[in-house]
Amino acid sequence: MKSSGKNNEPLLILLFVTIVLILVSTGILSPQLQRRINLFSDIMLKDETVNPMEDSLFYNLSDTIVQDSTVLKKTEKDTVVQNVIQWRPGELNLDSFFVQLKELHNSKQKIRIAWFGDSMIEGDLVTQDFRKLLQNLFGGNGVGFVPVTSPVAQFRQTIRQTFSDDWTVYNFMKRPPSGVQLGISGNTFLSGDNSWVEFKGTKMYPAYSQIRMICRKCDQGSIRVTGDSLNYLLPEAPVENMEDVVLPISAQVKNIKFQFVKSNCEVHGVYLDNGNGIYVDNFSFRGNSGIPLSSIPFSELSELGKRENYRLVILSYGLNVVAHDVKKYTWYKSSFAKTLAYIKAAFPNASILMMSVGDKSFHDADGYKTEPDIPIFVEMQKQLASAGDVTFWNLYEAMGGYNSMVKWAEGKPKLANLDYTHPNFAGGKKIAQLIFDDLMKSYNSYIKSIETNKSTQDSLKITP
Repeated sequence: MKSSGKNNEPLLILLFVTIVLILVSTGILSPQLQRRINLFSDIMLKDETVNPMEDSLFYNLSDTIVQDSTVLKKTEKDTVVQNVIQWRPGELNLDSFFVQLKELHNSKQKIRIAWFGDSMIEGDLVTQDFRKLLQNLFGGNGVGFVPVTSPVAQFRQTIRQTFSDDWTVYNFMKRPPSGVQLGISGNTFLSGDNSWVEFKGTKMYPAYSQIRMICRKCDQGSIRVTGDSLNYLLPEAPVENMEDVVLPISAQVKNIKFQFVKSNCEVHGVYLDNGNGIYVDNFSFRGNSGIPLSSIPFSELSELGKRENYRLVILSYGLNVVAHDVKKYTWYKSSFAKTLAYIKAAFPNASILMMSVGDKSFHDADGYKTEPDIPIFVEMQKQLASAGDVTFWNLYEAMGGYNSMVKWAEGKPKLANLDYTHPNFAGGKKIAQLIFDDLMKSYNSYIKSIETNKSTQDSLKITP
């Protein structure tokens, strides 16, 4: 009998484990688990059309989120989506920006777009194609703003950039010491004894005729500028506050090198332009939630906004905020609302466009599918745009909505990397075309409304 009891022990253990797993699966044993286990997922029929928004909007879970590589935990509870804004293609309310676009056809000037974002636009991804589409219509032929150093310089297709390794770089993650300030890109670069940076044209932008380096502090004669028969020693006077060090060139150059013969020049970036028209400046920062933008000095944003004539600001964030099955982002919503107000105040002459996060996938036993929190986060971003009185553009819906990232990563042609998060160059080009088409449709509607109003006013005039 004892021998028979021992033989039954494995069966009893297996039965016990099975019962426990079933209880966990159904939520009876631990209903607080963020994600439930389904023992029968491989044999159940799957409805691929089910949208997780239907059963995930009103979960009451404590906030747990990764912000800039730091895990934050809060206990506030929130319900998601009230007063949802519906995104309608061709109805982008950017009249202030459209006024400037219209005037570009009749005047010789430059207007700029500041695109702040995370790794989705890193290396000029998306922005390079968006810029070219706009420049083909409205003029301009340059890459615009470029940081002094970049971890993805070799990845970028719009400029060939090399630099020495003795630059001291401060940014959102490595805060500058007293007396040093972040630049518009969220970076500032301090030169060493032999620092240098070199730029060369590419097939897309082979040459430049207007080159300016943004310096905040720099001694007279600290920078030797060479390339294409150039030989200048700049600046001609000490720089003690933020100003442009302008290269006195009269012809286009294809190659330019800045060699620093003195240390401790504080440089915030370089503008590489070529003619009047429109320029899209890429201000990407990997891992950024968007909230740290408010740590860029207001004076720098405001001054550059006026001086460089920024007329549209695009904010595209979320990839580094959305986590798996968190459901509520109260902390982010309140914090980003303050950042949004900060950006609006710094760029009072610009229209503001808030772009939603795109689709992003996770993997479970059934394969890749949209992160459950993506639709929730998009709705929260719509709320932010509405409360902040800025224009909203829904990248998630434009990509195709639920499970679109799977199609982008696995389809032909492939439009996304196999991390099921980031678009590749082909996907970046598609996103650029999507937002450009919507922008132009909205712009044409604006022009048509002006012409209609003018015709109406003319018809009401009383002729003597």
